[in-house]
Amino acid sequence: MTSENRTRYTKEQKDAILKRMMPPQNESVKSITEDLEISKQTLYKWRKQARSAG
Repeated sequence: MTSENRTRYTKEQKDAILKRMMPPQNESVKSITEDLEISKQTLYKWRKQARSAG
């Protein structure tokens, strides 16, 4: 069994990244992925969760 290399993000880090994706900034997922080296899938998942939570 192999261990996966996962980075844990604090709530504050996640909130700051989500803020970049939401209005008024509307930064693209692609630019955030390139800037922070977080997978697109992770960012889309976070955004979906944030939108459903309101």
